[in-house]
Amino acid sequence: MSGLLMRLNVTTRHWHADVDAPWLDLLRPTVSRADYLAQLVRTYGLVAPFESACKYTPRVERSFDLRQLSRAGLIAQDLLALGLTAAQVARIPQCHAIITFKDVAEAAGWLYVIERSTLLQNGIRRHLLARLPEVNDAFAYLATYDSGVGDHWMSFARMLDEIGEKPETATEMMDAARAGFVCVKQWFHSAESA
Repeated sequence: MSGLLMRLNVTTRHWHADVDAPWLDLLRPTVSRADYLAQLVRTYGLVAPFESACKYTPRVERSFDLRQLSRAGLIAQDLLALGLTAAQVARIPQCHAIITFKDVAEAAGWLYVIERSTLLQNGIRRHLLARLPEVNDAFAYLATYDSGVGDHWMSFARMLDEIGEKPETATEMMDAARAGFVCVKQWFHSAESA
């Protein structure tokens, strides 16, 4: 594991349980199609504005894997497979706290927050498939890295090290990750309360 990824993990660890909880809740034996749909809606409302903010970040395409910036479309595909209409997907509330990133380091700190869920996705997908076989066509998002999540994280760690090569850039990335976790926690909590 890279030094920067390890520092990000340690620095933000007290938020991990809160941010992972909505995903891990899908692992209960009584999970329903509605539970999965609700989590995808919450996640879409977060990932879509994140990706939009990244697209306006100068030079982001030089650093980020394009798959990391096109996952909202996969969530939308899953939502359509679960029965939402395109108009309903277009009306999903979005997290307005994510507007723009001033540079790649800030976007990378937030990307760490968004990408952490990929560590859970294979297990969640397998569990949902076993409990809800009728949603088999709605796993585009959860299968993004499929069995290659380890390789993805090694590549992601190298990218973080390259971006955060200078100490001040690494510090900016850490600050952005902390802000990202606070935002995601608030977003998931407000979505659950609604």
